[in-house]
Amino acid sequence: MEYRPSREEYWNEAALERDMKQAFDICNGCRLCYNLCPSFPALFAFVEGHDDAAALLTQTELDHVADLCFQCKMCFVKCPYTPPHRFDLDFPRLMLRSRAVRSRKTGMSAADRFLGNPERSGSLGTAVSGLANWANASPTFRRILERRLGVDHRRRLPRYARVRFSRWARRRPPAPEPDVVLFSTCTVEYNEPGLGRAAVAVLAHNGISAAIPEGQRCCGMPALDGGDVDGAVERARANLGLLAPYAAAGKPIVALQPTCAYVLREEYPMLVEGEVAKQVASATVDLTEFLAGLARQGSLKTDFQHPVGPLTYHVSCHTRAMGVGARGRDLLKLIPDTEVVMVEQCAGIDGTWGLKAQYFDEAKKVARRLDRAILQHPGHHTCSDCKLAGLQIEDTVGHAPSHPVEVLARAYGISESGSEALLGRT
Repeated sequence: MEYRPSREEYWNEAALERDMKQAFDICNGCRLCYNLCPSFPALFAFVEGHDDAAALLTQTELDHVADLCFQCKMCFVKCPYTPPHRFDLDFPRLMLRSRAVRSRKTGMSAADRFLGNPERSGSLGTAVSGLANWANASPTFRRILERRLGVDHRRRLPRYARVRFSRWARRRPPAPEPDVVLFSTCTVEYNEPGLGRAAVAVLAHNGISAAIPEGQRCCGMPALDGGDVDGAVERARANLGLLAPYAAAGKPIVALQPTCAYVLREEYPMLVEGEVAKQVASATVDLTEFLAGLARQGSLKTDFQHPVGPLTYHVSCHTRAMGVGARGRDLLKLIPDTEVVMVEQCAGIDGTWGLKAQYFDEAKKVARRLDRAILQHPGHHTCSDCKLAGLQIEDTVGHAPSHPVEVLARAYGISESGSEALLGRT
């Protein structure tokens, strides 16, 4: 099966149909992933409708299964047939290939064009943040947005920051010899600069200086969600050009959101073949993983000033896919008098999928197990590595969860007055 878009077979429709039917036949015979996402129940029902003959699946059925895949990567973690197995099965990449081939043939939907370009919406939203945030909270505007761009009017949207993270970073004195480089991510750049400031402060508290190179682009995952492989490749090449010198110098590339860390580590070597992408991938680490690594080495300071009380920590799908999982919980448990309950359930947003009107109801079904798990612990603060997953958690408990680095900043006693409103959104 072909997963590299630089190869001609990737775009061959007949080859894609053959690979999908072969994959669906394998999945139907295995069924380990029956409860992971909506794709698999639909797949099994379609194959059963053809008396277990996957070869008889129609193109409409193949497309429907692919469209229900939201790239959480949990099936890849569970699958016994992933490369280097002779079946060479990578289900999420195959579903991404299906969307890419169709998008190149018939064009992208309005929702995919809009959501796949967060730089454009983020630049506009932060330029007029007051107006943008008012509009996103307006039922009338949201219904118009749904009709025109396919973003569900019921889905809570991220707030836009008044000051972008890169603008704040420019005011910092440059580190002459940085210890790490931060990949800020669109979420931090446009919506959650306080997370980025908290990361810089917590790292500095631990004697680690951070470079924040200008000109960073979106990691490319929103483009991939809509099948825009060309857009993702273009962004990957731009980011590789910025990050490669740091990787070559042996500097860790610390991504501030798990999805972006996953894309740099796992997708860039597929999107842009060559040693540069491999080197950047090897140097990339998620922020929580990096901090947990310091703790395991005994080099994370534990001079915490404030307990944070009972905490429910949500582990995002892409955090789990990178094998980080319980490390974040163990990191938070270092704070004295802090009870940590870990929840490993999908929030059902997963990039852009859960924002779209056509999938909103399915996304809410996916999130039910997360909702139930969090509501079992009333009175807990909530915490998640993923700010997009935080939109669903905020709907459930009424407040936005903190990132682990924000929790550490509070526990260290890093004050707003001393660190330019580190934990705020302004």
